[in-house]
Amino acid sequence: MVEEESASDGYNLSLQIGGIFIIIATSFVGMGLAYVMDYVKKRMKGAESSWVRGLDVSLDCLRGIGVGVIISTALIHLIGEAYEPFEDSGLAESYEQWPMVFAMIGMFLMSVVEFFHHRVEAKSQPEGRVDKPVDPAEYELEDKGLGGSTEDGAGPPGSGFSKNQRNAILVEASILIHSILIGFDLGLQPEQQWVPLVTAISFHQFFEGFAVGQIILDAKFGLMKKCLMTFFYSITTAVGIAIGIGTYLGQNYEGQSRGANITIGVLDSLCGGFLLFMGMSIIWVEWFINNKDLHHSDSLLSPIFGFTGVAFGMAIMAIIGIWA
Repeated sequence: MVEEESASDGYNLSLQIGGIFIIIATSFVGMGLAYVMDYVKKRMKGAESSWVRGLDVSLDCLRGIGVGVIISTALIHLIGEAYEPFEDSGLAESYEQWPMVFAMIGMFLMSVVEFFHHRVEAKSQPEGRVDKPVDPAEYELEDKGLGGSTEDGAGPPGSGFSKNQRNAILVEASILIHSILIGFDLGLQPEQQWVPLVTAISFHQFFEGFAVGQIILDAKFGLMKKCLMTFFYSITTAVGIAIGIGTYLGQNYEGQSRGANITIGVLDSLCGGFLLFMGMSIIWVEWFINNKDLHHSDSLLSPIFGFTGVAFGMAIMAIIGIWA
């Protein structure tokens, strides 16, 4: 009976199930590319300078793409898409800018968290202490266990989460909430809308996964935490699709309730605020704008490719936003 109804309204269960595996694969490959590039960079130490320089420029470009993806995801795929559920709920009739309100709340909360993290760090340091730069090569020790290094990216054992680790967790959590929602929507789509949507979401998950992978590497997590974060990112959209399929087949979906629309709108807006703050004031600033290595470099090649990557990441996610 369900199969006959599915055929009559254009719903293709086989495609939907196939979509689960497609999305898992593209999500995993996106994150995996970030790890592979990092591994290649470590292996190329001591190689010809031209090869190393070329790899560094390529990584700066790819990191720029990651920054652009995060910012575009915040503005277009989270805050921008929150307008529709607020309209469907009827709240937009009294005030149209609820997504911006909750996005600002998200940014405010992130700024408070960031301030108190720096305050605790400052209070915990002895007076007169000057932190010395740490050789990035020391990070390689992290890959052999579950601990971290002593730089800003990963605090010493027993110190809890570092700033970069906390940011990585918040970035992934915000994206996972959004992934469940877009997966759920895909799981409800008939075949005609499914094909362009699954294509767009696949690109979305790939580029977003690459950005998240870079942020996880920057946080210097141990192997187990990296594996868990990769696993959760890779399956979350697929879980949303499965929920959408189950909802459709159970014939429990008759349009979203007012409460559901408000919840989706608030979550999208808040997560968009989180990502926008981190993307603009932390990741972009630390990776490029305040990057002393780029300031002192004799060549402008790396910053040019980096900012070009940022523009490309923004553009590609904005284009994908037409469909997903």
